[in-house]
Order: sequence, then C-alpha cells, then structure tokens
Amino acid sequence: MTMEILITSKTNQTEFISTHETDLSRRIKFGILFVLQIPSIICYLFLLFHLLFKRSMRRSLNNHVFIIILFIGLITVLVDLSMVLDYLRRGIIVPSSPIYCLIWNFLDLLLYSLTNVLMLWASIERYILIFHKSILNTTRKRFIIHYIPLIILSTYLILFCIVLTFLYPCENDFDYTQVICGGLCYAKKTPWLAITDRLIHDIIPVCLIAISSICLLGRVIWQKYYRMRLPIRWSRHRKMAIQIFPLSVLYLCGIIPYGLVTCINTFGDSSSISMNIQQLYLFYLFYLLAQLLPFAYLAGMPKLYSQIFCRRTVRISPIIHLSNQNLQQTN
Repeated sequence: MTMEILITSKTNQTEFISTHETDLSRRIKFGILFVLQIPSIICYLFLLFHLLFKRSMRRSLNNHVFIIILFIGLITVLVDLSMVLDYLRRGIIVPSSPIYCLIWNFLDLLLYSLTNVLMLWASIERYILIFHKSILNTTRKRFIIHYIPLIILSTYLILFCIVLTFLYPCENDFDYTQVICGGLCYAKKTPWLAITDRLIHDIIPVCLIAISSICLLGRVIWQKYYRMRLPIRWSRHRKMAIQIFPLSVLYLCGIIPYGLVTCINTFGDSSSISMNIQQLYLFYLFYLLAQLLPFAYLAGMPKLYSQIFCRRTVRISPIIHLSNQNLQQTN
C-alpha cells in the first residue's frame, strides 16, 4: 500500500501534503489506532487458538483461507501497525535508515496485497463450497481447487513484493518525515507499473468482492424461496453465507473510500485536496480495518460467540428417592 502511487511526480503536491501533517492530526490517529491495538490482538489470538486447536474447525475447508487472513491481520497489527504508531508518536521515522524503510515498505505492500487477494478468493471459494461442493469430493480435487490457489497466490505476491522492494533497478530516496518513508521508487520510475499494481491488487479485487458477495447473497435467497423442494440443508448454507457477510461489509467500507479516491487521482484530474485526503486520512483505514477484522469474523460465528459469552447454566434439581415401603403405602 504505497503512498507514492501515481502522484509522486508532482513535487508541488507532495510538498503540499507533507506540510499538512500536524502534531494534532498525528495524535488523533495515534490515539484511535493505539486504543484498539491490544483488544484486536487478544481477539486475533483467541480466534486462531479455536480455529487451530479445535479439530472440527481446523479441518473445515471454509476456515482455511480465513486462518491465513487472520494470521496476516495479526502480523499487520503486531508489526506494521506498531511501526505506524511509532511514527505517529515521534513525527519522524526511527531508526532513519534505508534498510528499515525497505523492510517496512515490503511488509506494508505484501500484507495489504495478500489481504485484498485472499479476501477475493475467500468470497469465490465460499460460493463454491455452498453450491458446488461436489467438485471437492476427492482428495485430489480438494488439493487442486482448494490448496493450489492459496499456494500460488501467496507465492506470487511474495515474489512480486520482493522484486518491487529489493530488486527493482531504481534508487530509493526515502523521506524519514513521512509514513513508510514516502514509499518506494518504482512508483516514480515506472508509473504504469504502479497503475497495474493498484488495479490488480486493489481496485479489481474490491469490485469483485462486492460482486461475489451480492451474488452469494442473492443465490441463497433465491434458492431458499423459489426452490424449497430441493433437499438442500439451508441452515448450513445460511451459516456459511452469514459468516462471510460481516467481513465483506467491513472490508468494503474500509477499502472502497481509499480505492475511489485513488481511482480519481489515478485516472482523473487529481487535486491537492484529494491527495491530502488520500494520504493523510484514507491511508490509515487499512490499519483500522485490520484491527476490526477479528471482531467482524467473530460476529459471523454466532455458535462460537455463544459458547464464549452465553454459556448455559446447568440446573440441578433435587431427586426424591422413595423407599419400597413408601411406594407400597402410596399404592
């Protein structure tokens, strides 16, 4: 999620943006993100514990991609967000070294791209698991359709981010007074590559997530009300659809504003005001999204939620034992 995409060539606008980051704006953003960090980490650890150590949840195919997404979110909140909070607290990046900036940019770019793409795959796979689960009825089919895409997507994005961060033939000119050191040099050197990166790993996944979520919800409603005679387990399908719905809503609310402003700045006549909004405010929605992600996932799992917060109390009623003599007297 680089700050320099498509706009760093306009030096006057970059200077305009940097002068509008004040101590007050940094403190407000620091306070909001800092307050949510610890509860978010606790919720991440709790969910991962249940998903990994409960056999039924661990073996469920629909949980695998979300286990990876939760791991990515946990790393984002623990590492990437901690770097952001340190910058917001100090107003400058410490340590002010190119190695630190490269590592930070690599983590930020990789975690952001992985979250986008894996959320898209989770939406598509959920549709397959509900309505076309028969294509996963063998071990070979499950390996090809379920596991191979996760391996390919993760490997591709890791290699892509390594190339952009460490191997791209340009010299980075980091600014230690801006978040993530002002971004990587590939956005300045090759604008078309920055546009392609933004389209493939941001704008298109968000649009497809919205489309797939609407299709999933519409298909479930249509099947329920117009094909009731079919022997389909509606309760299970409804639970699987509800599980991903809070995540999709949260994700779209967090990414769409940043994506829309980015599109305006990318393909339209960008202004310094829109640049200011994009880089100083909407940029931080990704970290807020990462903090709220485990709570949205928990909201989509009412069974697990009820086991934690709504434990049933077992009532013990006294049992009266009658002796044989008393039984004969009553008879």
